[in-house]
Amino acid sequence: MEERHKLTAANIRYLLTIKAFTDENKPIRNKYLADFLHYKKSSVHSMLKYLVSFGMVTIDDDNIIFLTEKGAETALRYQQYYTKLENMMQKCFPDLDESENAVLALLSEIPEQALQRMLQQK
Repeated sequence: MEERHKLTAANIRYLLTIKAFTDENKPIRNKYLADFLHYKKSSVHSMLKYLVSFGMVTIDDDNIIFLTEKGAETALRYQQYYTKLENMMQKCFPDLDESENAVLALLSEIPEQALQRMLQQK
């Protein structure tokens, strides 16, 4: 099996956000991504460089961000993990209004093999 790079919560947030735009056939550029995530444009630029270096995204001449095949596969897996884990958190903590950061932090710390086993549980 191919060795996978350990993703941080921020990496996962970016991949899931880019995937959401891709799924809606909406082009996304650096500035819009920064505005959407409420991050500085320089922070987004740095993260995109990082994701490009790991083969997760490409950026075309018009500065439109695209997931690569590897990025799309990774984003899809993490979207599934995110959904399952968020549902579990909502059952355990029904009064928790904002679980996104907690779920992303857990996703970045739990080994992917364990996340895959989680998906198989009912």
